[in-house]
Amino acid sequence: MDKLWPTALIAIVVVLIFVGMWIGWRRRARRDSSISVPSALTEPGETLLTVKALHVGSTHHDRPLDRVVVPGLAFRANATVTVSTGGVTITAPGERSVAITADAILGAGTATWTIDRTVEHDGLVLVAWRSGSGRAATDAGGTIIDTYLRTADATEQERLVASIRSLVPQRNSTPGADDVAPDTTTGSEA
Repeated sequence: MDKLWPTALIAIVVVLIFVGMWIGWRRRARRDSSISVPSALTEPGETLLTVKALHVGSTHHDRPLDRVVVPGLAFRANATVTVSTGGVTITAPGERSVAITADAILGAGTATWTIDRTVEHDGLVLVAWRSGSGRAATDAGGTIIDTYLRTADATEQERLVASIRSLVPQRNSTPGADDVAPDTTTGSEA
């Protein structure tokens, strides 16, 4: 009987922790429900590169600990990343595909850490892009998202970054468009 109370207290604390986690996840999902992420490119064009990569996470721009909770980007998963002239598609088994149109991509580079993951210096591929489709992705509308990917080797990583950068249109002083990824990389080296 004297062991029942401590056991019950521990069980109650564990249940409260899980309830708090569930409430926090639901609140985050409600906050991000307005983020529009297409599941297919309308004009995929020619395939430039296909690689297997780990989708480590997607966060709000320049906030590498603030996970985005939208279908296809909410969880860490092994994925196939296809870069085509029309954009980038991330497909993970059991998840909805995520299609980032070429005109929505703001930059690509490398990073060292993000939520739940720290790797060797510049071991992650960082893709900064604006959510939405059509005008929302090219205008100031939409949310800027940083998506972090981890490839199997450095050669694949370099090819992935180069192929994504080739899609970035040259913009004249669009806020957040110039060197988006290097700015984030610098902030993540702490």
